Amino acid sequence: MKVRKITNIILAFAILVSSQFACQALSSTPSGTQPPQPVLTESIPVITDTPIAEPAQTETTFDISQFSDDEVMAGIQETLDAYADAYTNNDPDLLDEFVDQENKPFRRIVKSRFDDFQKSSSGGQYSFEYTLLDIQRRDFGIVVGHFKTSGGFEANWMFRFLGNRWVLSEPTVEQVGEPVITETRHFTFTTYPWADDVNPKIMSMLDTARADVEKVLGKVPEEKANIIILPIYGLRPANSSLSIANYSSAQGTVKNVIQINIPYSYAYSFYDPVLGWDGDLQTTLTHEYTHMTHLLSFDKAGGLSDWMSEGLAEYVSGATENKYWACDAYNSGTFIPILDESDVIYKQDLMHMYLLEQDFSLSYDFATSLVDFTVEKHGGLDGFWALAHALDETSDFKKAVPQAFGISYEQYNQEWQDWLKGLC
Repeated sequence: MKVRKITNIILAFAILVSSQFACQALSSTPSGTQPPQPVLTESIPVITDTPIAEPAQTETTFDISQFSDDEVMAGIQETLDAYADAYTNNDPDLLDEFVDQENKPFRRIVKSRFDDFQKSSSGGQYSFEYTLLDIQRRDFGIVVGHFKTSGGFEANWMFRFLGNRWVLSEPTVEQVGEPVITETRHFTFTTYPWADDVNPKIMSMLDTARADVEKVLGKVPEEKANIIILPIYGLRPANSSLSIANYSSAQGTVKNVIQINIPYSYAYSFYDPVLGWDGDLQTTLTHEYTHMTHLLSFDKAGGLSDWMSEGLAEYVSGATENKYWACDAYNSGTFIPILDESDVIYKQDLMHMYLLEQDFSLSYDFATSLVDFTVEKHGGLDGFWALAHALDETSDFKKAVPQAFGISYEQYNQEWQDWLKGLC
């Protein structure tokens, strides 16, 4: 199962957007040295086969040709400053002033993120600051603002002029155009004309992701993946508000769906400019296609263990730096064990990643490190699959380890910790 606790997702997002995290932190490592990663949510509520559009979205369009680029940039900078102040000072009224209140799905995603951040332990702990870099004018009075945080990360969000100010916004369902279906050898794409400037590139990236997964795992599914490239959150308002892409084995009658938010949407969030949005997205798509491959080509071996699924997807997508952040956390006194053998009901361990009450993002690092360790020290990927199949057969990780490797769970666990401790 690929479900993440929303409180933990929000906390991860809160750390990601903090302008104070120039040191690149997503997980709550004590030293705060981990680079931010897109928040990935692979399991989402089942929705119908067609877009869900909320009714009565007002399509107020203001002729912005009267404004010079300098005037537009000054207005959008004012909005970014207000957005930052609202987060810093927990001011929901200020947030509302600079968010499009006529677009119901959009205002909900913005407000949901804000409320959950302020309720989290990170609320009130950081100051935010954004600097507008450039703009791109689009149809319907929409302007894409490209900006950076004081921590050096970048984003591309959409704005429009409403009343007497620029507000965070996005086009309506009607404005993005009718869906276009494109069949290729391995994918069925659903795209929208609004995003035709990035659709071809993202479509090509799926072919790369498939090839990368096949190169590492040796096989990929014959089944086509159904790819939906979403230009706005309003097309799928039931989706997680904090994912840039997600995989679902089924949505209604449609099987094997990967949904992707375009890089100049609020839903996409931030990216590392060194990698570019395409570099960040490429690893994400490889991660998501790994989930599909794991399910269809490997019968989701090891499915009883959360860390095997997510750790494998991170391993295949090349997130090798994760193990070093796990090492840093471990040596700083923060550790997520394979098994929580205490009597608590809600286990704080890698076997139950999706149920963690804290350090959820950090669990991805430990999961990746455990896959890396197993591959390196216990027979490569064949060893990983041997352990996964043993877990499927025994339903008991302590029995699966000796069945797969001929050593006790205690020895395997200690070897991993010793290996992890020496990485950094």
